[in-house]
Amino acid sequence: MDNNDQPTNIETITETVFAAVLDNHAVKKAGKVQQVDESMLLDDLKVDSLEKLSLAMDFEDQFSIEITDEEIEGFLTVGDFITYLEKAVAESKNDAAEPTAAELAEQPADPVDDTADDLADAQTANKSYLSAES
Repeated sequence: MDNNDQPTNIETITETVFAAVLDNHAVKKAGKVQQVDESMLLDDLKVDSLEKLSLAMDFEDQFSIEITDEEIEGFLTVGDFITYLEKAVAESKNDAAEPTAAELAEQPADPVDDTADDLADAQTANKSYLSAES
């Protein structure tokens, strides 16, 4: 799934996580689970740390995000994955958003002019220093 196809709304993220958990081979091997909900413990679904890592890596690819090992270790329920992904996707969208007018106003209009001004200030300071030494 490329970035243009990535699930973005909460319902789709939830559905994606549910489908991935149900499709996980450890869950399939346990055989008794036909559907999942947010409150289900990953341990009860036979999802061990290696399986959590595998799920997380798949979600990183699908949602174009990064999940640290420490965060993965903290996921205890299906809902923990969902909550994390909702937040990470929202932050990812905010980071990718066009800069606001206020953000643009904070930036120098022409960075080359600022560099030239800085250089001129340094030369003036250097001349003052050299004049004071003489």
